[in-house]
Amino acid sequence: MDRTDYSAGMWSHILRQQLEATAEVFWRCVRDSVIPDRGAPDAVPIRSAVPLHLVRELTRLGMPEREILELDAAAAAQRYADLLAGEQRGATP
Repeated sequence: MDRTDYSAGMWSHILRQQLEATAEVFWRCVRDSVIPDRGAPDAVPIRSAVPLHLVRELTRLGMPEREILELDAAAAAQRYADLLAGEQRGATP
């Protein structure tokens, strides 16, 4: 018996058990380069983290931590500068 070709049953087994895909999904991947959905989470854009010293200073100036964590590093630095400018305007000589 010549075993140079895989039988339909063998392909079905490979698709179902090893690749965990249907024939339609497999061929869409092969022909159209459409990667099958494997349940991986969607990529989340990485924001520039706020440095700890900036978090501490913003907290010291009264900004709630939950608001700080919603900012990226540049926005946090701008907020810090704004708070310092407001603090200096409010200071009396």
